[in-house]
Amino acid sequence: MRPDSRDVDRPLSDRKISDRAVLLPLVGLLLLTPPLAGIFQLDIRVFGIPFTGFYLFGVWAALIVGAALLSRRIRQGADWGAEEEIRNRDPVDDID
Repeated sequence: MRPDSRDVDRPLSDRKISDRAVLLPLVGLLLLTPPLAGIFQLDIRVFGIPFTGFYLFGVWAALIVGAALLSRRIRQGADWGAEEEIRNRDPVDDID
């Protein structure tokens, strides 16, 4: 499998962040599927909430926080790309 030519120019950390952004919803889907979520059907209450509900909302909140952190990092990476584009721009193209 040959990497995309655009990926070669991006820093390794940006590629890792993109991979994590793809992985986050998949992990969320796995954690919220009935077979795995069914493991947490216990007769325990946390702050008066059944543990199953606490688990589901905990996973949901963790996914939101993870998405917010990843989006911040992706946005910073996009800013890096814009700076590189400005740096690599040919000054002759700016003259009209």
